[in-house]
Order: sequence, then C-alpha cells, then structure tokens
Amino acid sequence: MRLSNRLSITFIMFVSINLAGGWIVIEKMKCSQKKEAEKNVLIIRDEIDRVLTHARIASDAAAHLLAGQCDAATQTGIRKIVATTPDIRTVSLLRGNEIYCSSVFGAQYFRLAAQSTPPAGFSLMDGNALTPYRSLLIYHAVHAGKSVMVGIDGYYLQYKLKINDRRTDYQMTLNGLTLNAAGQVLTHRDPTASLRYFSPEYQYQISANPVTPVSPNLLLKDIWHEEKSGVFLTFLLSALLSTFTSKTLSRRNTLLFMLEKALDKNELIPFIQPIIEAESGNTVGGEVLMRWKHPQRGHIPPDQFIPLAEKNGLITRITQSGLRHVADALNSADIIPARDMTLFFNVSAADFINHDLLEECREFRRKTPLSGWQIGLEITEREPVEDTHVAQALCKRLDALGVQISIDDFGTGNSNYRYLMQFRPHYIKIDKVFTSGIETDASKEAIVRNIIAIAQDMRCMTIAEGVETASQKEKLAEMGATHFQGYFFSKPVEIATFFQNTRNPLP
Repeated sequence: MRLSNRLSITFIMFVSINLAGGWIVIEKMKCSQKKEAEKNVLIIRDEIDRVLTHARIASDAAAHLLAGQCDAATQTGIRKIVATTPDIRTVSLLRGNEIYCSSVFGAQYFRLAAQSTPPAGFSLMDGNALTPYRSLLIYHAVHAGKSVMVGIDGYYLQYKLKINDRRTDYQMTLNGLTLNAAGQVLTHRDPTASLRYFSPEYQYQISANPVTPVSPNLLLKDIWHEEKSGVFLTFLLSALLSTFTSKTLSRRNTLLFMLEKALDKNELIPFIQPIIEAESGNTVGGEVLMRWKHPQRGHIPPDQFIPLAEKNGLITRITQSGLRHVADALNSADIIPARDMTLFFNVSAADFINHDLLEECREFRRKTPLSGWQIGLEITEREPVEDTHVAQALCKRLDALGVQISIDDFGTGNSNYRYLMQFRPHYIKIDKVFTSGIETDASKEAIVRNIIAIAQDMRCMTIAEGVETASQKEKLAEMGATHFQGYFFSKPVEIATFFQNTRNPLP
C-alpha cells in the first residue's frame, strides 16, 4: 500500500476515533444536562408552591376583615398581613368587581372592568394599572359576594425561574399563560420543551428546555452526505477546533471579561447625586452611583453592567469599590462638612450572605473617624434579601455601628412591607415611577400619600426620587416628603464637585 494511502487511512481513523469519542462526551453531557434540569424543575416547583401557599395563607387571614368597612383597623389589618406574610405584595378587599379597601390605596374605590377582574383561584397577569409593564400573579378567593384578592409580584416567581443553570430555560404555565425567566407573560408555551412537571396542588406547570441543545445526529448526517476524504475531514476538524478556539478567545471581548478587568484596575468611579432636606433646602447627603468609562468603548450605562455583575457574582466587588473609593477620597481631601452628611451606597442580596459588608463599613469608619460623614446602605429591589440568621445578625451589627438603612424604590419589585419589618429602615425611598406626574395623577398621589403615612408610622424619613420640576417638589413637600433627590436639584456629579456643592448649598 502506498505511503500516502496509509497516511490517509491513519488520519481518517484518528478523526473517526475523535468524533466517536466526542459523540460519547456529548451524550454524557446531554444526560447530565437532563438530570440537572429534572432536579431544578422539582426545586422550582417546590419554591413556587411555597409562594402560592403564602398567598392562600394571606387570603385566609384577610377573610374575616370582609365583615366590616374599610376603617383604620381594617387597613391596619391588611397591611399587617402584607408585612408579615412572605412573598405577598398587596391585599385588596372587593365587593363584586369593586375594590373598596387595599393595602396600597387604603379606602379608595376602584371598579374593575369585567374582562380585567381575575377569576377565582390563581391567575397570571402581564401587568395592571399600577405597574403596567410588570408581571404579577393574583389569588382571588370569593366569599358570599365579597372577595379577597392577593397580589404577588412577578419578580418573586421570575426569581425562582432564574435558578443557576445557564444551559436550560425554565417557564411556568398557568391557565394558558406562560411566565418566563425574563418576567414576560406569553400567550403560548414552548411546544419543544423537553421536560414538563405539574404541581398537583396548584395546577400549574413548570417546563424546561435546553438553551443550546446538542445534536450529534445532525453533525453525523452532514459528514455522511459529504465527501468521505481526508481533505474534508481535515477541514471539518479544523473548523470545529477553530470555532472552539474563537469562542474561547472572544471572551476577552465580552462585557463580563472587561468588567472583571475594570474592577481589578479600579476603573469604576463613584459619582454622587445630592439628597436635599425638604424643610431647610440643604444638601444633607447623597447617593453614590458607580460609573464606568471604558478606555475604548467610552461610558457604559449602569443598566448594562450592574445586572451583569449581579448575575455573575461581581456585585459585592462593586459595593466594596464604592466604599473604598469614597473613603479614600474623604480621607485624602480631609473635608469636614458643616453638618452631618449621609452617603448612601447601593447594596444587593449578595451583600447579606456574610459579614464582609460589615468589615467594609468598619474600614470606612476607620478612614473617616471624625469627618462628619455617615454611611447609609440603600437596599436595592432587584433580588430579594432572604431573612436569614446571618442577615439578621448583620443588620444588628450595622445598626450598632451607626449605619443607616434605606429601602430603595419602595412599592416596586422586592421592596415591600416585608422589608420594613425585616430592616426597620431609617429611610424609605419613593420610586420615581410614582413621583413622575404626581401633580395630575390621582392614583400616584394616593400611593405616595400612603407610603409617606407608613413612613411616619414607622418613624422613618422619606426620600422622593426623580424630582425634576418645581411643581413636583412643591406637591411632594405638601404631602410630607422629608427629602428630595432628582435632576431638579442636581444630576450625579464627581466627588470633587459634590464636595464643592456641600460648601455652596444648592439654590
């Protein structure tokens, strides 16, 4: 046999062995992926069952309130249910299709259109008048002409579907509607889902589908129908190796890779947006907002890199970077403000799983012992902070250190009544979705008045975000908001500019 033929046969055998080995590996990966998905589906189902059980508990607890009117005692009763029952966002009492008492609006009346009145039981919705672009789940329990309607924010369910498995998409289907991990409510379910599990208690379905299903059969068919020469196989193997190498190297150009490097090089810079005291008009603090200017890409918006950091375990490093940057700047500038100033740093659920945050706050104190600068921690609403023993102990130690807690974007996402009980905050932040247009929107005015009343009952202050006009400021001041934040006063500015503005109060 000629040497060239021997080499060709040897090479074909080498490639065939590698392809066969690759097939075995792929099949093992598919089996492993399926087992992981099966395990995760059961975990998700149990978690969502628990959420729906909490809705039933809240409904049962509110049923006896249907016998009375929407007086102060009834309003306190339903708000207590929201505050003490996990996962619950709202509780409303209805006569027919008319809401006459709710944990959000109090004793205001709202008539629901027939087509928008949820049926008895559990229902998925893609939004309502208050949050039109946010999914929610409603539990509607009818009792002799009156009923209790319990609302669960879609964030809670969406969070359960975002289990740590990047290879598989998980969805929840209830009454013909499907909620995906992105929080979208779809009118159809994925017909290609490889796994489907039903909840026997609540009659919904969890489905799982691989994000990028492996298909060795398709690869083998392509090889079979092409020329069976060493040249083709060489080309195929080269292409596969080239694709793998290209994907590996291209990671260096991904936003995640660049963010990791930016944190290593301290490229994220803190800006501060002033917080204004309503009564005096003085700047009494500010919110620290991390900004990223990439050497080649320029300014990268926070809504691009903050969710990425949260998803990939980098958010605690951003928190640490902000605290250290600001402490170093205060220490080097040796600036003592005319009055106590509180600087609020955004923290997330990941910051409450250990005591690293406490140590960072202690280090901040060590660097600025007599400066008059106070630390505030603003708990964001994107991911829920679990009420664990670690989180409880951390909160007590932060309070003993003099760290002030603010609940960010109250009334949206995970920032609800439960957080008031869990953190006992010094401040409640009123989200700009409620302050925008408050001068002319009666429903927003009712919500804000309710939030301010709750804050007063809790003996904490309120910060109205997104103040952009004088009329907004005047309206919010008349309603009792204690502090303001927004472009009407100042956009976020660099630390040096903020220091200068504290010496020269804003008009």
